Amino acid sequence: MALLVGLLAVAIVVGAYVVPPGGVRIGGGAVTAVTATGESVTASEFPSAVPESGRPADALEGWATRVAAVVDIPVPALEAYGYAQVFMNNVDPQCQLNWTTLAGIGQVESSHGRAGGATLLPDGRSDPAIVGPLLDGKGGRPEVKDTDAGAYDGDSRFDRAMGPLRLMPPLWRANAIDANGDGIVDPYNIFDSSLALARSLCSGNEDLRVRADWNAAIGRYHSGVSYARAIFETANDYGQRTQSIR
Repeated sequence: MALLVGLLAVAIVVGAYVVPPGGVRIGGGAVTAVTATGESVTASEFPSAVPESGRPADALEGWATRVAAVVDIPVPALEAYGYAQVFMNNVDPQCQLNWTTLAGIGQVESSHGRAGGATLLPDGRSDPAIVGPLLDGKGGRPEVKDTDAGAYDGDSRFDRAMGPLRLMPPLWRANAIDANGDGIVDPYNIFDSSLALARSLCSGNEDLRVRADWNAAIGRYHSGVSYARAIFETANDYGQRTQSIR
């Protein structure tokens, strides 16, 4: 909670994914998109007095509710993405992570915690929990030997992706954090997993407003030109759809 107290005095903007005029090149193919300003949240969104209990991201409820009215993203997911950007822009302003990048990943990976008919609950967990298939080398899946002794993904033979952002155990282990203040570090919770992913995306020296740097950051999470393009297009769409919100 101390972080939010500090943020009250800092003008931090959570904007949409911004691309250079004329588009951005991902791998070998050009993706053209207009620059989107998007709906923003500033330090004024936070209450003047931070409550002693409750999760920090709840302070973004007003902003998330406005954005949710024009995009098909649950309010808890928007709060998680927005808070992750506010947090990272405070501790690592060079990174320039935007909420729409996280939202693009959330949509592609699990429709923001709703894959397979699941429901994203107000506490940030999906019901039922979202877990990827075992990466056992069968059925066209890659083979990824266990790296966590089953501590996070429930299997001691092979790894699998976890939660609404489908984080792999090594990424989670390196970036795990309790973002919602409940005392539990949970890869299946969208608040914790969003901030963990944000930490991973900002773990290099990149400025994510720069096309090559954005590509490099996404590549740390998931390789492949087509994947990066899908994330970009989804993130940019969110930016364009929210830029006229007042």
